[in-house]
Amino acid sequence: MKKKFLSIAAVILVLAMSVSLFGCSSGGDSNSALKDNLEYAKAKVQDYVEWQAKYDSEFYDEMYSKAYLAALAFKPDYTDEQLQTLARYLYVDTITVTDDQGKIVAALPSDEKGKNISDISEKKQYKAILKWIYPRMASEPAKVEGSDEYAMEIAVQRSDETGVVIVSFNTDAYGKVIGANLAQESGNNVVVAQNDVVISSTVDGVEVGKALKDYGVTSKEVESDSFTLKAGDNKLTASADTLDSYTIICAEK
Repeated sequence: MKKKFLSIAAVILVLAMSVSLFGCSSGGDSNSALKDNLEYAKAKVQDYVEWQAKYDSEFYDEMYSKAYLAALAFKPDYTDEQLQTLARYLYVDTITVTDDQGKIVAALPSDEKGKNISDISEKKQYKAILKWIYPRMASEPAKVEGSDEYAMEIAVQRSDETGVVIVSFNTDAYGKVIGANLAQESGNNVVVAQNDVVISSTVDGVEVGKALKDYGVTSKEVESDSFTLKAGDNKLTASADTLDSYTIICAEK
């Protein structure tokens, strides 16, 4: 019985090591392993392409729910403390509530209270909700420097339709929508680019937002069996494939 238990444990350990070590690393038949890992990474990108619209829809549904819940919960007699409690509950940084003319009747932080959103450059666009042009609006997610998070602002009608509720917060969920996590999901030493610009990377020295040509990768390299990826001071043997507007690169030292 003890030997049988040890055998099962050994199998589990081997499987766990196989999963954790998966990626574009060298070993065995180097070129064959590189191609196999490239196929795995490409399959991840294929899944993303097929499901991206769903990811986008689910993301915005979740983000809008924060503003809708704030609109549902808010009462005209809310104190600053109650607004703070609501913000903590919804994991948002700010809450702004207006009347039907755009005057801010409640705000966290409170420095904008009494102002009109027409006079605030970051919020004046939400007058369109008061005019019934749009039922809800969202800002373009903005990358937070030095972080995986994105800053967002969401606005919806008040539940009694007498104004607008605006919430702002940071979220790391947007990375899934834009494919920022594709390389991490695909293994070590993987680069994913869209329209020849890097959107995800697990290769040291290859930065998101940079062009593939900055690392010596052109269509000629992508079409070849293997090439040299220039990542900082390192030169890595790599292989690449394409899928729609995406380029997937698997590299090894």
